[in-house]
Amino acid sequence: MLKPMNCPHHHRIYGSGLRSYRDLPVRLAEFGTVYRYEQSGELNGMSRVRGFTQDDAHIYCTHDQLKGEIKSTIELTQFVFSTFEMPVDIRLSFRDENDDKYGGDRSYWDRAQSEIREVADEMNLSYRIVPGEASFYGPKIDFIIRDAIGRKWQLGTVQVDYVMPERFDLTYVGSDNEKHRPVIIHRAPFGSMERFVSILIEHFAGDFPLWLAPVQVSVLSISDDYVEYADQVATVLRESGLRVETDHRNIKIGAKIRNAETRKVPYMIITGSEEQSGTTVSLRRHKQGDIGTMTLDECLQMLIGEVRNRALPPAGSTEEVMEKNLE
Repeated sequence: MLKPMNCPHHHRIYGSGLRSYRDLPVRLAEFGTVYRYEQSGELNGMSRVRGFTQDDAHIYCTHDQLKGEIKSTIELTQFVFSTFEMPVDIRLSFRDENDDKYGGDRSYWDRAQSEIREVADEMNLSYRIVPGEASFYGPKIDFIIRDAIGRKWQLGTVQVDYVMPERFDLTYVGSDNEKHRPVIIHRAPFGSMERFVSILIEHFAGDFPLWLAPVQVSVLSISDDYVEYADQVATVLRESGLRVETDHRNIKIGAKIRNAETRKVPYMIITGSEEQSGTTVSLRRHKQGDIGTMTLDECLQMLIGEVRNRALPPAGSTEEVMEKNLE
């Protein structure tokens, strides 16, 4: 349904039945589409849109489980950004003591902020505390990403919430057979998927690593005589799960290579007389040129290994991409 956030729906799911302390933590996750009527002047490409997807999850846990669950969500978020070698600044967003916009009892806030800070210290995180940036229902840990030209974006977030369990009357039955309030952790490692993809495009300057590229391999036939063999090669690669295109246009092979280079396709496979007769392929890497001739099986294993390892291209480091984009 049309909704600005996923939180209330998850809270209703949790509250739809009786929960025991033995059931906790309850973790509900959803790639949920949400809608917000941003003003036209605020819209900006994919980074600020009216309809977007959040990788939302809500964890309902006991107070004793809270710190362990926070650590797990932080580790998940760190894994996401380290996979892409994206530089991250961590911000502890606390309440402004002079602002009365925050909900819930003050003691809950003191406890939540203390627990967040303890977790950050135990994990040896480098962070700064920023008063006034908390959500109205609780403090949070924000992950600030710097894109390829140095702009900062708040993406991942982990929030501790003592307020919504009260407002939605969420409970669990403890070991003492009495009802207690759970604590809620809101977590979204990517934040907005659309914003994350927009930043990812600039982070790599469109030069995606093999495992992430929309087209991973372009198979180029030197002439019409080698189209059939090129199609056989492409079929083998596709059956192994690779995203492959073929270029059989009646133009010179140099033009086909330039076209693939311009489109930043990670790998090109050339098929000609020698390759067809020897059942081999000639492999080229984007920006690196000719790698050499090898058997199709050797080529396939190399590509699959690079995908499996989520390897990043040598030019994929942040410093190099920033320098390139600023030129």
